[in-house]
Amino acid sequence: MHQAMTAADQTAPGDIIETVARARQGDRAALEAVLLALAPSINRFGLRMCKNVHDAEDVLQETLINVAQHIGDFEGRSSLTSWAFALTRSACARKRRGLKNQPHISDDRLAESQDPAPSPEARLADQELASAVSAALDGLSDDHREVILLRDVEGLSAPEAASSIGISVDALKSRLHRAREALRAALLPLLEPRREQTRTGCPDVVGLWSKKLEGDLSQADCSAMEQHIQTCSQCGAACDALKRALLACQRTRTDEVPMEVQARVKAAVRAWTVQSGLRN
Repeated sequence: MHQAMTAADQTAPGDIIETVARARQGDRAALEAVLLALAPSINRFGLRMCKNVHDAEDVLQETLINVAQHIGDFEGRSSLTSWAFALTRSACARKRRGLKNQPHISDDRLAESQDPAPSPEARLADQELASAVSAALDGLSDDHREVILLRDVEGLSAPEAASSIGISVDALKSRLHRAREALRAALLPLLEPRREQTRTGCPDVVGLWSKKLEGDLSQADCSAMEQHIQTCSQCGAACDALKRALLACQRTRTDEVPMEVQARVKAAVRAWTVQSGLRN
């Protein structure tokens, strides 16, 4: 399956495919294994799209039960991950239409996955960037935030992300380029504090770099961009800022779901599986 699931999924894709097949046939243990693999990604996405912990927990539980209820109908036309994210996205949208006075997500969630034993200076810088990324993501529009989350945090491919949202790959990439520019712009005070006005005649290096990440930049255009960056400090700083912003997004990933949330979700899922008469 896709990298957005777990490390185990990446090393043994055949096992995951077999587990999904057994889950579709009504094997309760296999179903629980599939849901456990999906839970971290769903939890992260729900936290960022709902912007508060309680709604995100409801989204996690609702989505996992929805996957459990309908996995027998999953025919593999899209990846399991993109299908699960489509369900999560719908659950988040329903929550956002409701009350929004629940506790807001803490920026501390972004700083949980750090390199071991960093220096005090490095840790402070990481925490500052993590807090800034959190605020920047929250400040993006829903459309921009979700494409950043799906592509640059969860690592879905462009077709998978497009399938989750229900748009074309071209539309997904266009939205993604705008979202990355918006993210970089929100982080300018931190990442480019000495930024001067871009020189007249400079290309849109941020847009070009984003296209390069998507594999949509020709070799000639890529070479021209890299040559320009070497001679223009402002454009070089802009590209470096985008790279740092996206790297910071990737580092927000954690495979941990709070233990108390795990317990509540597992109890709900198991109650549903018992009620549905699935075999052990």
